[in-house]
Amino acid sequence: MARRPDRMILDANTADRQAFEREFDACVIGTGPAGICIARKLAEAGFDVALMEGGDLDYTPESQELYVGDVIGHDYYQTDVTRLRFFGGTSNHWGGRSRTLEPHDFEHHPYHPLSGWPIDKTDLDPYAEEADTVLDLPPAEVFPDRVDDYAGPDMPIIKFRQSPPTRFGEKYHDELAASERITLAVNANLVDMRLDPTLATVETALFKSYAPGDAGFPVRARLFCLCLGGLENPRFLLNANSQIPEGIGNSNDLVGRFFAEHMAFKIGSVLFESEVPTGRGYEPTAELMDEYEILNFNLLVGTKGLEFTREAARSVICSGEFSERLAEKVLGRPLDCDFGGLGEYWENLNAEDRDQGWLAVIIEQSLNPDSRVMLAEERDIFGHRRLALDWQFTELDAHTTRTAATLIAQRFAEQGLGRVQIRDWLMAEPVVWPAMGEGQGEVGLHHHMCTTRMSADPAEGVVDADCRIHGMSNLYIGGSSVFSTGGHANPTYTVVQLALRLGDHLVAQLSA
Repeated sequence: MARRPDRMILDANTADRQAFEREFDACVIGTGPAGICIARKLAEAGFDVALMEGGDLDYTPESQELYVGDVIGHDYYQTDVTRLRFFGGTSNHWGGRSRTLEPHDFEHHPYHPLSGWPIDKTDLDPYAEEADTVLDLPPAEVFPDRVDDYAGPDMPIIKFRQSPPTRFGEKYHDELAASERITLAVNANLVDMRLDPTLATVETALFKSYAPGDAGFPVRARLFCLCLGGLENPRFLLNANSQIPEGIGNSNDLVGRFFAEHMAFKIGSVLFESEVPTGRGYEPTAELMDEYEILNFNLLVGTKGLEFTREAARSVICSGEFSERLAEKVLGRPLDCDFGGLGEYWENLNAEDRDQGWLAVIIEQSLNPDSRVMLAEERDIFGHRRLALDWQFTELDAHTTRTAATLIAQRFAEQGLGRVQIRDWLMAEPVVWPAMGEGQGEVGLHHHMCTTRMSADPAEGVVDADCRIHGMSNLYIGGSSVFSTGGHANPTYTVVQLALRLGDHLVAQLSA
């Protein structure tokens, strides 16, 4: 069935800009999960929304190139590989794994400075049913028995729900195109915001297309919501320095700081002494975390079963430098050539008297002001300085990872389940964090959090409990950059809950 013309979707490269010569109730910038959820909420309540997207309806190289930046800290994905810049945003490469944060993820822990959100899990719970619908999630599985004999009652089993996954651009395209209240513009790149004389209220946002020499056009609105992602939200604010030299919202030098990822490493090998249920994941209870003064984690246990076709392909690809580089381009990450292959396949196939396995862990990262998004010297086509990502770890990250490994190793031994060999890099003093492509796991999971973190005190964060930038009257931020801490769960579900909550708050503000 042919797609009908998009009456309310404008292309900034070619459209008549008279459509923007009025004041909107809200200007929402970015069309990822946060931006689309907020725009829909406002439109449903009868408010006029300008929904602005810097990319096109589909992938284009000229848009994606704006995500190029420098990685100057711990080894990480190229910054234009870890994100997608077109309609639907991050949902275009989302894997669909969904889980809420735990109540203790929102609490302050004395051994983790600055931890704690200014809201509780109960503030997001009312949006669970709506978030399930948005993300096309199946009903939550009844899972009464979360304890097994292997990890113990203080490391219960956890499960995730799986979205198809939902691609927001595909799911909501027709609805947004048909909306009488939403004017969606693509190829409309945010280049600046103009503030009133008090420097506390945004009067207009300025946009440019990709057309050479485009003078740009302003969008006026009663309120503005920045939903550009965990790396681009801080990059724009730091670049928005035409009236405030340090950048909007950065009076306390906190914009871009506390960059957090979900650290993901292989931490050990297991020689099982009996059959073990595979695919198990464990998390610590709040009591265990407090006892050992550690952060949250997801500990994964699996067997080393190998598939012939996959391992044959791995042997071929890993045999030459060009093939490895080609695989890296396709996968968006280096291929793990330190595990598997036909040799290991035959070894495991013939090892009838033993069962080998692995341990991996996904770790909540600690709040570290030196782990941050900064600005590089090079500028993009719009004159914005590109980002420089300085990803840094702390001793608390090392302590959490090592504690997770040693606890499960001890319990496996006590139960006669098997023997764990913890990786040498983790037991070194100090920990020698692996780089990508060294066969020690994915290292990071493309989850960019905490760079405009939520706080009650402006001295500790960038936005307040309602996601409004401290000191600004009408500028809000959506997305995982507002997370106060990251927990271990994939962030998309919480991003949607926060966006639905923010949408309701903005409706109340505009109604008042």
